[in-house]
Amino acid sequence: MTGHQHHGAGGPAQAGQPAYRLAGTGREAAESDRLGLLERIFDPLSRKRRNMVQPGWRCLEVGAGRGSMALWLAEQVGPADRVVATDIDMTYLKRLAAPNLKVVQHDIIAEPVGILGAGSFDLVCSRLMLFHLTGRQEAAIRQMARCLRPGGWLIDEDADWGTTVLVDSLHPRYADFHAAWRDGDWWASRGYDSAFGRKLPMLFERCELADVRADGHTELVRGGSDWARWYRQSLDVIHNAAAGAVTDARQREHELIVAALGDPSAWFMRELLHSCTGRRS
Repeated sequence: MTGHQHHGAGGPAQAGQPAYRLAGTGREAAESDRLGLLERIFDPLSRKRRNMVQPGWRCLEVGAGRGSMALWLAEQVGPADRVVATDIDMTYLKRLAAPNLKVVQHDIIAEPVGILGAGSFDLVCSRLMLFHLTGRQEAAIRQMARCLRPGGWLIDEDADWGTTVLVDSLHPRYADFHAAWRDGDWWASRGYDSAFGRKLPMLFERCELADVRADGHTELVRGGSDWARWYRQSLDVIHNAAAGAVTDARQREHELIVAALGDPSAWFMRELLHSCTGRRS
């Protein structure tokens, strides 16, 4: 969310589906700051979840955002082979320079995967990208699976965003936050599936991936922390993208939510961030 989705691969939204609302066009500096926070928050766990990567592997990162994970993958595989990083927005990726890293502007749904190297990758991965492709996630997973060699691994990290809670029922912001948040209805009312992350294993199996495994991670963090700043910025951008359709009531709810996220005296349980792996048989 990327992330990219992410920060974000994905073509034009179909009828009734949200477009990608976190694009950096016209707000490049602000989006770079948001993606920088995302990298600080999520990269340590993402690296652990990709610890099977071996020297000499070929890796593909879809929806690579600013490219921090693609650069990390390039360090792991060594000079003998290469990493391919794709996104529909090349603003940040085109700045990267690593001898075994190739950046490609590519839409994982709308464009053929042959130009990336179909059937040739040991690892294909994405993070906080599929969530934004409402109604098209299975098609994207199928395309990514086509890029794998037999025995290669697909990894995706996506979240259940509705699980975010302000944990202290005695906190003065508790009632207002939860009345406005409504277990993630903030997302659902804007066309998203706030419980998407938990559905990854079923989607992987529908795409005929084997040895599917999934886990989830969360933690408790303060308002005003890096996570809270990143989440607040993300919600602001998505909220403002629908400015013409925002009612007074929805505006008030949004203000209550972001005010709570900015309050260092409030503790939150973060989203449940799922990681799902599957192997091409």
